[in-house]
Amino acid sequence: MNSAAHAPTVSAALAAGRTAVCDQQDKEGGWAGDFATGGTSWESADILMQHVLGTPDPAHIAEQRAWILAQQNDDGGFPLYTEGPSDLSCTVLTHCALQLAGHDEDRDRLGRAARFVRDNGGIEAAELVPTRFWLALTGVVGWDEIPPLPPELILLPSWFPGTVDDFEPLARELVVAIGILGVVRPVRELPIDVGLLRRPATARRTSLGRTAGTALVKAANALNRTSPAPLRRKALHRAERWLLTRQEQDGSWGGSWTETMVCVLALWSLGYGTRHPVIAAALEACDRYCILGDGTRRVRIFPCTVMDTAITLRALAAAGGRAGSDPAVDRAVDWLMTHRSDSTANAAHPAAMAWDYEGIPTVNPDVDDTAMVIAAFHQVGVQRSRETDTAVAEGIRWILEWQSGSGGWSGYGVYRWSLIGKRALTGIGFIEPPSPCVTAHIVEMLCLEGYGWHPKVRRALSWLLDQQDTDGSWPARWGGRLYGTAQVLFALMEAGLGHDHPAVAAAMEWIYQHQNDDGGWGEDIPSSLDAAPRATGESMVVQTAWCVIAAHTTGVVDDARLDAAVAYLIKHQREDGGWTDEREWMIIIPNNVYAVDDALTNAYALWALALHARHTERGEVR
Repeated sequence: MNSAAHAPTVSAALAAGRTAVCDQQDKEGGWAGDFATGGTSWESADILMQHVLGTPDPAHIAEQRAWILAQQNDDGGFPLYTEGPSDLSCTVLTHCALQLAGHDEDRDRLGRAARFVRDNGGIEAAELVPTRFWLALTGVVGWDEIPPLPPELILLPSWFPGTVDDFEPLARELVVAIGILGVVRPVRELPIDVGLLRRPATARRTSLGRTAGTALVKAANALNRTSPAPLRRKALHRAERWLLTRQEQDGSWGGSWTETMVCVLALWSLGYGTRHPVIAAALEACDRYCILGDGTRRVRIFPCTVMDTAITLRALAAAGGRAGSDPAVDRAVDWLMTHRSDSTANAAHPAAMAWDYEGIPTVNPDVDDTAMVIAAFHQVGVQRSRETDTAVAEGIRWILEWQSGSGGWSGYGVYRWSLIGKRALTGIGFIEPPSPCVTAHIVEMLCLEGYGWHPKVRRALSWLLDQQDTDGSWPARWGGRLYGTAQVLFALMEAGLGHDHPAVAAAMEWIYQHQNDDGGWGEDIPSSLDAAPRATGESMVVQTAWCVIAAHTTGVVDDARLDAAVAYLIKHQREDGGWTDEREWMIIIPNNVYAVDDALTNAYALWALALHARHTERGEVR
């Protein structure tokens, strides 16, 4: 097929996409997509939080209820992600929240949800920790069923194994706040009837694993209560002061709805009222994080403004945007330069100014977003000044210091967990091992900046090659295998590996093998979690765009396949020039939290069209 014949259509779509992306730039210069989670857990938690704090907003709850009810499955349960299967723990939590929403017309829906819960083991079998946390807070279960985190962790020196600093920065506030809650054990009894959620006594069966797990949690709670009173008082006081000093400028903790909500509850348990300035500012931040539309209210678990802006800049660069000649690019660069964060609070290393993910700025800068910003600066040709040189140099120095011993990087710090519980803590997002996607972003950026010779880069490159699976793909921490494979390919090409390198050839063969009949690529949540078969599912815009970009970046171009892929992107372009993905692809916490970001969908789609348009203009066939 002659791809050049489709150039006018691609050019028109590219122009419309660029206009749509620029129209979405906010007045300050950044891009902030609706970072939306699937399922109903977060909206249910928000309803419960409002009632626990005694501040229910009827209008907000009605909007949240509208969203929740629209997600109910035919079997009566509620999913963790869009179009996903019903999940027991999510359904238990949602049932409790809907009771508090207080609408008589929900009786049938509640009845169907209750039947789903009973048929799947009852409330006793709901094992997700966040669900049991809310059940304990509202008096449905005892606090002895919640795994404890001793507040004394806050007293450990930084060099001691298991200190707060060993947890992922995004989880540190949670660790400290849950430590407080586990000691105070607050209970706000609410008008929640869980009788219909319990299986009949004659039908109850408790597995050996569940019995053993419950016994371990209760034993840990018993041990947690043995702390000497003076030491515990000191730990609680230190934990309280630590939380207060880490509240962000916008009132949140970590720029995260989840962290903010748990920190609010911890301080509330210590006697802070909802009118206290600290709590009031935090609740306002939580409210600002909500996504409104079509009479519904959803929780945005955190804004992702820095990543959205950096990736959009790279897309604009592919479309010809350059610093100094493109106002949208210049505004974005200026915004990023004024939204760096001080790394001192989260690092024992020398202080540096780096970038976080939400752009508050925050006390949680991370190497992944820092690498993305520096790569974006390079791609749009930022004119280096003393200020930008300093920013880039500090960011690179900071990133190099955070390389893990294996040679890879994790997003938020050096992976150094050496105690038991590694697998469980990783599973709930409390610690983050190095991952190919994060490491790839850093390797690509360092090579762009001329550090391809550096020993740490060569070690990271070797680590990346070792992580390739036998089928040619790479896993990812923050997405599925289509994401991981594409991101690693970008890095390998920048590091000098050619399209004929065995790793590159195998990866591109794997990508082409997984193209759908409609021309796109799709990877649903189950297949993204290493389930077989991998990289399967209905096509999505963002996943198709990654594969198109990977093909053009590596030069392994199958014109017929890529024409079909670009036709898919054009077919799914909205009238305003933008794109929408309805399903989640980003993995926040495996088996629990998933998200989709419309700003990233638009940026990657624009990037893919720009590369394909450039290819068709040159008439290249490889």
